[in-house]
Amino acid sequence: MLIDRLIVRKTKPTIEVIREISFNLKGLSLIVDNTSDVAEDSGNNVGKTTVIKIIDLCLGAKSTRSLYYDADTKSENQEIKNFLNTNKVEAELILVEMKDGKQVNQLKLTRQLFNNGKRKINGVDHTQEGLWKELKKELFELEESYPTFRQLIPKFVRTNDTTSESMIKYLGNNISNETYDTIYLFLFRIISNDLLSEKNSLASNLKECENKIRLYELDENISSLDILEQRKQLVDSELVDLNQKRKNLDYLELYIDELDNKRELINEINHIENKLQLVEFEIKQIRENSKKLENEKSNIKSDQIEYIYKEAKAYLENMNKTFDELLHFHNKMIQNRIDFIKSQLVLKVERFSELEARRNELLEQRKNFMVDKLDEGLLDELNSINNKIEKLVLEKGEINQSIKILESAQSLRKSLNDKIKLITEQMNPLNINEIIRNFNIYFSDYCEKLYGEKFLFVYNNNWSETKKFPVSLDFFKGNVGTGMKKGIIVAFDLAYIKFAEESGIKSPQFVIHDKLENTHINQLRTIFDLTKEIKGQYIVPILRERVDKIDATLIDQCKILELSTEDKFFKV
Repeated sequence: MLIDRLIVRKTKPTIEVIREISFNLKGLSLIVDNTSDVAEDSGNNVGKTTVIKIIDLCLGAKSTRSLYYDADTKSENQEIKNFLNTNKVEAELILVEMKDGKQVNQLKLTRQLFNNGKRKINGVDHTQEGLWKELKKELFELEESYPTFRQLIPKFVRTNDTTSESMIKYLGNNISNETYDTIYLFLFRIISNDLLSEKNSLASNLKECENKIRLYELDENISSLDILEQRKQLVDSELVDLNQKRKNLDYLELYIDELDNKRELINEINHIENKLQLVEFEIKQIRENSKKLENEKSNIKSDQIEYIYKEAKAYLENMNKTFDELLHFHNKMIQNRIDFIKSQLVLKVERFSELEARRNELLEQRKNFMVDKLDEGLLDELNSINNKIEKLVLEKGEINQSIKILESAQSLRKSLNDKIKLITEQMNPLNINEIIRNFNIYFSDYCEKLYGEKFLFVYNNNWSETKKFPVSLDFFKGNVGTGMKKGIIVAFDLAYIKFAEESGIKSPQFVIHDKLENTHINQLRTIFDLTKEIKGQYIVPILRERVDKIDATLIDQCKILELSTEDKFFKV
């Protein structure tokens, strides 16, 4: 499909078209920055890159923030942001499919450029995922899950530094080799789409499996199969030794119940002995207290009590108790305490006798044990051995479980690798070489026209085994300047349009590039000439001062939009 038009309009308070851009359906389409030579003027903010960003948003890019956010300065253009939100600005990208010079299909993609704006295809709302799915089918004839639409389209719409400055790793270095392999296998139609999607799905599962294995191996309880097997052998060896020791002490099991009963009996005897000591102490205290009270009663000083009595009588006129009655009451109170203590003494003596009788009974029982002279330390040793065996059996179970987990993961990894290998084996190297050779006919020719060198694009059949990137450039030696690198990228993308056309591959028939300013004027002239050879579009924003020296007539013919500091894209 080709890009026919881009319409950007306000929808609030009324509908008002801001820009309507018609693209050249063949060859070069230039978005020209006509900034003057005045030093204060700058072309950095007139909006020539905005056109590319809006096209990318219509093609499913996620965030409209790119229209007003500057990544270099980490700042937002509040004027543009407010303009988009206040006026509810939307963009409509019209794609057309041509056959024999006639339009056979049209696709209208609408993207609202404000926060939480909708996405539409031919007037029908779509979710982000739904939009990607539909566009993948329309632009690439691909209905399988992999590669995804947003993995493919940046190859044709290079809007940022990563896509603009890297020919083959256009999604960045963080994308896996497996993903890039899937992309290039699809772009060059090296294997069928269903096998390709299955291969990518298997590769994704394989990566997840390998990540799990790495995490397992970082866990000290799982580590590696070799370590687990060694630990298991060590545990088995210890179990053999302990089981032999337990076997040597097996005769003790005949007396375990008796020894346990004996131990309980001894514990009870010790417990009674403690109680006897306590009761004996209490009896002694009671007797001492009783003796003190008897002495207090016999040694009472009646003259002191009489003195207290007389003093009280001086304050109280009517005392109805005599001194003898008071003395009798005092002695009676002491006697009551003596009687109470003696009653407690009787109880304690009885308790002491009971405990003593029970102790003597238990001592007699102890004499009847057959294993009275058996070394109880042996029983402790047997219990210790049993505890160790129990812990080792538990540890062995954990080791076996870890082995099972790791073996399962490794088995899954092998199965996935085998399935991927089976699909890879269906990729005929001769067929691959033929496909890539056909592409290189155009690519090397364009490179030679640009730089006098025939660079070659190569698919590395054994990239996975050799740990290399799936594709590479041959004869591309050393570091090259930014301008030359961009020129090679242009050659690659234009060659792909030509190759896809000749091979009957359905893909976008447009290439959009940003930042060609560093390309030498000679190469720019050649690039513009190359665009005449393709049945597709090459869309690029550029400063007028960079292209004026080429051919003013050509520039005017190819220009689809001209911007300046007085006429910025959004006109604000």
